Amino acid sequence: MKAVILLLLGLLSAGPLAAFDWPVKKAVLSATFGENRGDHFHAGIDLAGGEQEVLPIAAGEVVFSFEEGEDPLPMPVGLGNFLVLQHQGGVRSIYGHLQKGSMDRSARKLDGSKPLGRVGETGYSVGKHLHLAIIDSEMRSLINPLLVLPPLKDRQAPVIREILLRPGGELQPLKNGALVMPGIAELLATLYDLREDVPFAWRLAPYRVSLYQDGREIASLLMDGLHERPAKNGAPELVLLQGNRSFREVYDAEWLYKLGEVRLLPGQTTLSLIAEDYAGNESSRELVLQVAQ
Repeated sequence: MKAVILLLLGLLSAGPLAAFDWPVKKAVLSATFGENRGDHFHAGIDLAGGEQEVLPIAAGEVVFSFEEGEDPLPMPVGLGNFLVLQHQGGVRSIYGHLQKGSMDRSARKLDGSKPLGRVGETGYSVGKHLHLAIIDSEMRSLINPLLVLPPLKDRQAPVIREILLRPGGELQPLKNGALVMPGIAELLATLYDLREDVPFAWRLAPYRVSLYQDGREIASLLMDGLHERPAKNGAPELVLLQGNRSFREVYDAEWLYKLGEVRLLPGQTTLSLIAEDYAGNESSRELVLQVAQ
């Protein structure tokens, strides 16, 4: 899947980004942009809601489609059957995991009056869902689809489960009033958003995480987009638009985020962490630490 995204990024022409409509009538958000996918960021959103028709987010021209078992191309299997639309302004949308045989491979232009396929579970998919990705060619980046789609109802604030300090190689859970040693240490947090439409814990990535020390913002994560950055070995990798941070620079474990370094001077310091989801719901945690002399 990473190879498909990088290939499409390389085929873009410049153009502005607009607002779009949901591709399914029953939009159930089951995975958010930027989530941990083992060795890379989730480069789109997943929409559950059962088998249903998939419509284009806007009128567009089919520039690529792929169906497993029919196309003898060496394409990554992650997206399964998928289709790519070119919209006005140079924006492209990608629809993955489509049901086998549901695409009209002869269609060249779609105006939204008929579906482009049906939700399926082809490729690497656990359960039927649609993977939707949007590419902004002006910025040559993948953008969070939730920034340009109509808002979804959501009242569930993110969960900040634990804040941890790593002064050396060992993680130290922090509690209010904790005594810590002076110096520079890495701060991490276990946090996530939750779906409110299921009675069990279904975790999602937050949209924004901000870290403050004594009232001053010292670090932040924003899941608004991804763009290419040359890696040390010469191969491109996808990094966050804000901060230019790679997957390994953001995630320590599945829901454990690397927030940044804090300078701990003898005395007292206050750390404040704010996590926000795509709907604007916020959670916060404040810790007053005692730094040893």
